[in-house]
Amino acid sequence: MTRSYDRLEGLAVAGRGTIGPISLPVPSVLWSRTGGVAFPPPGGPARLNLSDAGDPAPGRRALQLSDGTTALRLEFPVATPEISAGRGEASQASPGVWVVHWPLAEEEWVRLRDADPEAIVLGNARILFREGEPFVRALEEIRRRLGANPLLWTPRVALPHRLAMLTYLGVDLVDSTEALFQAAEGVFSTAELGPFPVVDSAAERACDCPSCRSGAAVETGGHVEWSLEREMRLVRSALRAQRLRELVEARLTSEPVLAELLRYADEILGRALEERSPVTSALAHNYILKESQRRPEALRFRARLGERYRPPPSKQVLLVVPCSRTKPYRNSPSHRRLMNALEGVPNRPRLHVASVTSPLGVVPRELEDVPPARHYDIPVTHRWDEEERTAVTDALGHLLRFGAYRSVVVHLDPKEYEFLADFATGTHSVEWTLMDGRTTSAVSLRTLRDAVERALAPLTPIEGGPLAIVREELESIASFQFGPEAAHLLFQPSVRLHGRPWFQRLSDASGKDLATWREERGLFQLTMAGALRMAPAHPMEVEVRPDVPMMGDLFVPGIAHADPAIRTGDAVLLVRDGAVLAVGEAVLPGVLMNQLRRGLGVRLRHRTRVAQPEPQPTAT
Repeated sequence: MTRSYDRLEGLAVAGRGTIGPISLPVPSVLWSRTGGVAFPPPGGPARLNLSDAGDPAPGRRALQLSDGTTALRLEFPVATPEISAGRGEASQASPGVWVVHWPLAEEEWVRLRDADPEAIVLGNARILFREGEPFVRALEEIRRRLGANPLLWTPRVALPHRLAMLTYLGVDLVDSTEALFQAAEGVFSTAELGPFPVVDSAAERACDCPSCRSGAAVETGGHVEWSLEREMRLVRSALRAQRLRELVEARLTSEPVLAELLRYADEILGRALEERSPVTSALAHNYILKESQRRPEALRFRARLGERYRPPPSKQVLLVVPCSRTKPYRNSPSHRRLMNALEGVPNRPRLHVASVTSPLGVVPRELEDVPPARHYDIPVTHRWDEEERTAVTDALGHLLRFGAYRSVVVHLDPKEYEFLADFATGTHSVEWTLMDGRTTSAVSLRTLRDAVERALAPLTPIEGGPLAIVREELESIASFQFGPEAAHLLFQPSVRLHGRPWFQRLSDASGKDLATWREERGLFQLTMAGALRMAPAHPMEVEVRPDVPMMGDLFVPGIAHADPAIRTGDAVLLVRDGAVLAVGEAVLPGVLMNQLRRGLGVRLRHRTRVAQPEPQPTAT
């Protein structure tokens, strides 16, 4: 099996794969033979046809998959009844292809793992899909037990509006069978609205597909085939643009089961979805629906804030402010006015600014460039639901618990943020400074300045001056990225800072570079010297096989093991027998480096200049 990839999002691994002698792009539609209009048109990619093979043994079914030049026969027993309750079975349909009726007993999973299948056909997918949660649990168990390598086909569930969801959940192959059955019953289907009964006149369908333009009846299947092809192209485009989740959310209103499936997916597949989500992004994403609050990258930000982040110890007054539409917040007109109002306040470096926002909870000023804090947009209603309130109060509680604050200044509307009225009761003195419901009015800004001056007045200047604060803030970013232990090792004395606020370079006492930080990336890149400093904490390690030389980028066949904590975009250490060989940037998450057998794993940035082993032939 030689599955390759070029895009990842959700559980989708887009690229190419093989089933027996057939190589095909994934995700793909398998076109049931109907005699209708063929899509895509001549000159497009090869059409993968699915048809009855005929002459199966009694109690069995035979199908043929063909790309026009090569055919593969699949024959398997017909399970009766097709239900999700009780124990199912796994049967081999052809060399490398297995049909699974979920759930399976442990011995069946062992048999499947030993068989190392190229493709899995979820035989009772249609029944499981109707039940909702069992469908998601089946996909989760298949991927957890067998990994990302086998292609996954879910027969008779695909309709145009479902393709984005199925792809996001890791389904590689779907077929047009169910859509053609519905069309034969006179159902008109679109990706935007889902299926609905056909109107009387073809001209009233408001569709410009060739079938509808010709006046053909919906029952011929031409329209639904065009709709499937069009939506699959859109799914692939969304994958390339890293917007598949947004397309999934856009399709939720077309069928209630899709919203149900996404809720189960965020709960049951939450860990796997987060593992596949990159830690870096140059794209702005819209968080519009309630379901957007549960996106993996937002949940990860909130989790890492609580698990890894520690406020800079020199910050002794916490200033809580609202977020802004402009990202990063410090560049917005409102935040600039807030900071201008505090210009010249004594001991201002001891002030720690933290912005309240949904869906991230709270974003400390030094984390404003860490994705997704730099790249998101939300609708502003000034009404907070329970989940949003909990995210804010949990984050503020973490800051108060681990920060060295003596007092808190809150520049928020007391009516909108009434749920924060008692968030620091009994632990810190709190002063609210918004006077007229407007954060930047003259009276509110005067009150803010007075409160901050009073809070900072008893404090002493920071030893080491402004650079000491910058160092602490950068260490907080490194702690968020690598964990507190590795960050402490990276910033242990002696270190020096060079550069501008938008580009920082960290070096040791001799001037040797350790790491660099750029605001557009938001996270650190390491040099070999920096990696060697952090090595005792073993952060983000990729173990390189003994016979693989470090002459360029590292491909998956050369990886012996990767830390499952690695995410796409992470700065990683390449090691062998405990020695650091190189540093680079992860192209795959660690779990997929361990599962896939082909493709680029790590893009190298720096390596040691030592003798390398002779390259050996490596199977790909």
